[in-house]
Amino acid sequence: MKNHIFFGLILFTFSCNKPPCECDFIDIHYIECKIVNQQGQNFIFGPSALHKIDSIQVLKEYNNLNINNASVRKGLIDSTGLRFDFYVRATKSYIYYNKQTPEDTVEIKWLTKTGKCCGGPEEYYTVDSVKFNNVFIKPVNGVYTFVK
Repeated sequence: MKNHIFFGLILFTFSCNKPPCECDFIDIHYIECKIVNQQGQNFIFGPSALHKIDSIQVLKEYNNLNINNASVRKGLIDSTGLRFDFYVRATKSYIYYNKQTPEDTVEIKWLTKTGKCCGGPEEYYTVDSVKFNNVFIKPVNGVYTFVK
């Protein structure tokens, strides 16, 4: 019994000395945005809010079917914004607020790059450009501001 415990401690010690797998990149599958009106008032948070975060859906069209394409949650960079975590890196997605409001379009150009991870090459994605309703948007501190 003592030999088994001693052998187990040796294996545990060697496994703890193994360095963690490191990657030189971050695989992006999300964007953060704020949705505002022409005066800069937030449509989702604050006194000018018109929509609730839990009613927003990001869908993609595929063979004439609407397929949920992202989870929607409060922004991590800016708590007055939204974070869309995409399930599929689709080029075009549609933001639905409710049945009475017309949808908006978000077009994302995803770039495929190659980085190093766990000692070998691995492909990853970054965002090259974003359009909101056919208008190119540049991020400010990692957050895209979508003006309706």
